[in-house]
Amino acid sequence: MTVLAIGAALLVSAAPARAGKAVSIDVGTIAVREQLLPGGVYHLPTFGVRNPGTEPTSYEISVSYVDGQAGLRPPDAWFTFEPASFDLAVGESRSVATILEIPTDAEPGDYSALIGPQIVGIGTGAQVGAGAAARLTFTVQPSSALDALWRQFLRFLAENPWVWAVALALVALAAVFVLRRRFSFSVTRRP
Repeated sequence: MTVLAIGAALLVSAAPARAGKAVSIDVGTIAVREQLLPGGVYHLPTFGVRNPGTEPTSYEISVSYVDGQAGLRPPDAWFTFEPASFDLAVGESRSVATILEIPTDAEPGDYSALIGPQIVGIGTGAQVGAGAAARLTFTVQPSSALDALWRQFLRFLAENPWVWAVALALVALAAVFVLRRRFSFSVTRRP
């Protein structure tokens, strides 16, 4: 009975902790429906960042990924955020524009990433990296049919390394065949 009374007293007297620094984002998913082309520059939907915390906070927009994700990972160099970093007072909001620039040698396929604000730590003490993010998905299509076939062939070779051994064996056989046709060897025996 005494243990129950002490436990109840601890629960009642525990005050909820107030968050000092916090972040929220006004969108959960950005799904680009059109297929994007290598070499293209695309303006993604603008998203809002809000400071729901109890103190002014600095933020930096970043790109991250989900461990074990099935889609390709777009490098953070493909993204430009405007603004890339900023400060917000308590309750203040700010819009962030995102530009996605796909390089000409981008691998075709389905891409996935998380984009959003991270709290910038100040000081030298232990800190928890808090952040919020929107899941971004898009598809990069091949720049041409020939490019698509070439990339499919390269992917096949990468997934099937035995093909290289077979190809080298065929080249060696062809070289032996050509050499035998060009040069004739005869061995004679002298008495």
